[in-house]
Amino acid sequence: MTLTTRRQQQRAAFTLIELLVVIAIIAILVSLLMAAVQRVRVLGPQTENASRISQISQAIGTCKGELKLTYIPSQQVGSSAAATGGGFQLKATYGGSEPELNVLLQAFPNLDTSNTGLPNVTLDSNQTLCFFLTGGGVTNFTGFSNNPRKPFTPSAGGGEIRKGPWFQGNPNKLFGPGPGGQPWLVDVYGVPYAYFASVDAKLNNYGTQTFSPGGGAGTASPYFSSAGPPARMMNEGGFQIISAGRDKVFGAGGMLPAIGSPGGEDNQSNFSQYLLGGRLD
Repeated sequence: MTLTTRRQQQRAAFTLIELLVVIAIIAILVSLLMAAVQRVRVLGPQTENASRISQISQAIGTCKGELKLTYIPSQQVGSSAAATGGGFQLKATYGGSEPELNVLLQAFPNLDTSNTGLPNVTLDSNQTLCFFLTGGGVTNFTGFSNNPRKPFTPSAGGGEIRKGPWFQGNPNKLFGPGPGGQPWLVDVYGVPYAYFASVDAKLNNYGTQTFSPGGGAGTASPYFSSAGPPARMMNEGGFQIISAGRDKVFGAGGMLPAIGSPGGEDNQSNFSQYLLGGRLD
């Protein structure tokens, strides 16, 4: 065997340094791939959640227009100081003095108040929004009947023409069970959205509303952009929809955190393209 042949045989194998270099390159590629996968896992639900919030916002506008409502209540109707957690009273029979009846008569002027077909139940703000946008559990998410006296009659199936629903989709993904057996609108993480509306769509009229769905999600309250005086609310003449975000815990609300602030909340909303306290990227 010649010296040249022996050297060729020795070069047929990788050296230790070459193996280490290859392993290092593979490790870098794997880490880059894992970072990309994690980014997709985070941004995918965030993008879907933002789309869902946008759909709900559009549905609110359409619903208010078609039912001739100035706003969809998110607090105790007729109260100058907002009650926490909503408090919209559905009743089988209204006596004529209930403030909720004024809202219902805006939407359904010929409602038979002596036998509405509704259950006797109190809705929180999210459930109230779900009720008006879809009919909720009352009419099986099929909107409302065109029967002027019995708008809450469940759908009989077939070619019946109804009002709404203005927000619809897979019930297993978009809705969740809430208190009193009435449904919630839930985000992509399974947490009910916080919904706050300015009373009669008046500027700065959010009051002291809060939303506490339980289950460790914390308590949400409206956001404002400046302390004032007077304080300037986000969407001050409209409504706020807030998702608890990926950690499934609501932020404290109040002054809107600066974009990109360290340790910011990851909530999503209808009034900011960014996470509340961090960038949506």
